[in-house]
Amino acid sequence: MKRFTFRFKKLQDLRRRDEEAALLRLALAQTDLAREEKMLAELVGAVADSGERLGAMLAAGAASEQLRNADSYRTAQHTAAGQQRQAAREAACRVAGRSEEFHQAHCQAEAIRKLHQRTREQHNKEMLRETQKELDEIGASRHGGAAAHFRHNAATGSGL
Repeated sequence: MKRFTFRFKKLQDLRRRDEEAALLRLALAQTDLAREEKMLAELVGAVADSGERLGAMLAAGAASEQLRNADSYRTAQHTAAGQQRQAAREAACRVAGRSEEFHQAHCQAEAIRKLHQRTREQHNKEMLRETQKELDEIGASRHGGAAAHFRHNAATGSGL
């Protein structure tokens, strides 16, 4: 019985490595997106806090210099939050691109895996057919030998 060998083993390994690399790039992009979203949430919280502080300072009748500084800080936080929103959108686009890359790599790797499985099944069926053929030949030769022996005895008139 001959052993199964897959002719496209190197291609299968290459596709598997491509799929794993694409999955790693996707995971890194998702991590970056999570980090960007966390930073955005912190900045949005800081903008809200600085607005509340500014309101409290206004209510308390703070000096104009303090109010100007607090407003400048709030404006800077608001600008930083806007920039962070843009960074988060870009990270989301990168995740979408990496997701598409992974999907393509996965489809290619899956196609090779299915081909491998199909050829293995075909090989197994062929081996079963060959084995069955050999067993049939063995059975036929034994049956043929016993029938010839019986005919021989019947032709000579001996008692079997």
